[in-house]
Amino acid sequence: MAPGIILIILGAVFAFALKIDSPWLHTHVFGVILMLGGLAFCWRARVRRKVVVTRETEHHGDTADAEERTVTEQRFE
Repeated sequence: MAPGIILIILGAVFAFALKIDSPWLHTHVFGVILMLGGLAFCWRARVRRKVVVTRETEHHGDTADAEERTVTEQRFE
């Protein structure tokens, strides 16, 4: 989450504190983009991710042959 906060701070500096006239870089737009990226980064870090691992084993009769399968799910809450 710290990189997101750093992006928000840098974006605010570019958007509101710097007064630079450059023909190829609009500092206000660049700052807003950085702030939106920082907000998205913070939001993504706050989303809970849960990984569910299920192991299924099938036995085929009395033989020692067993088939094992692992199923992995990712859930977002």
